[in-house]
Amino acid sequence: MNIQGFSKSGNFSRTAKLVFWLTSLTGLALSVMSVLQVCVSACSDVSLYTIFGAEFGWFGIVFFGAMLTLLILESRYTWAGKLFVLLIYSAAGAELQFIWLQKYVIGSWCPLCLVIASGVFLAFVFVLFENWRTLRLERTKMKTFLKHAAVLVFTVFLGLAGAIVGVKGQSEAQELNLFLGKTDSSTVIYFVSDWFCPACRRTESALEKMYPKIAAIAKVSFVDIPVHPETSNFTPYNLQFLVYEKAKYMQLRKVLSELSEKTKTPSPEDVQAAVAPYGVKMRSMNFADILSGMKWNETTYKSFEVKATPTVVVSNTKTGEYVNLVGEKEIRYEAILKAIAKVGS
Repeated sequence: MNIQGFSKSGNFSRTAKLVFWLTSLTGLALSVMSVLQVCVSACSDVSLYTIFGAEFGWFGIVFFGAMLTLLILESRYTWAGKLFVLLIYSAAGAELQFIWLQKYVIGSWCPLCLVIASGVFLAFVFVLFENWRTLRLERTKMKTFLKHAAVLVFTVFLGLAGAIVGVKGQSEAQELNLFLGKTDSSTVIYFVSDWFCPACRRTESALEKMYPKIAAIAKVSFVDIPVHPETSNFTPYNLQFLVYEKAKYMQLRKVLSELSEKTKTPSPEDVQAAVAPYGVKMRSMNFADILSGMKWNETTYKSFEVKATPTVVVSNTKTGEYVNLVGEKEIRYEAILKAIAKVGS
């Protein structure tokens, strides 16, 4: 398709060039902020999504870096100006999908994303005006005008379609990883407990001490079983920390345990205040992921026939054997080592 008149070298007005430079520089700066996680919680929700496998921040750095490069070359090369225009058109289409995603899927607005979108749409308006001005000055025939309109619609649609296909939630990009420790081990150990079980609370300190040794030799996960219904109020936070805060999980688990002694219905604000000293920002997990995690918990404790809490399940994926250690007296480091040897290595 011929786009000869789209952007002639040096044909942008000073005002348009200023807008394009500001949009590109602002987009690049905000993308860097996104990569550095200098953002509020709503932006953290957006960070759970990727575009063509890349984080939005890194994608933005590449995209706006390309825009700046084209702006530098635009005064010398005609093709650079044309390509810049096409990038703006496609970006405007993509932003329509990004805004829809925040409104109807994530359910919250990302301030950095909205600023970037505003800049892209402003640049889009100026590109339209610049091209309309050029076509009018050249007294372009209707046939040529329609060609330009077709390119515009096609490129905007291409950007929209690319965003629809390329944007994936973390749950779509990969299954929930609820395991810690030596994740390639055939030995898998599950700590099954209830947040309001007195015996479970007394066992937590022992688990905290033995965890580093166990994590060095086995694959580990922590499973909630809602003997007390209120445990289900803590499970979403436990799942979140298992998935996103693996290095700090044991510290955050202790925080949740202490919080369970103060309230049965913790709010996101309560949990955020409790974990803030550890440099953790709460992220939202979508309902499908939470439901999947809770279903996984249920499948796990039922498949290993867990009847009481606390229970440590020592299993081996190669042999299919498992041993349940039940109660405070049985859950000891030495007993876990013996169980590992019994189920096979």
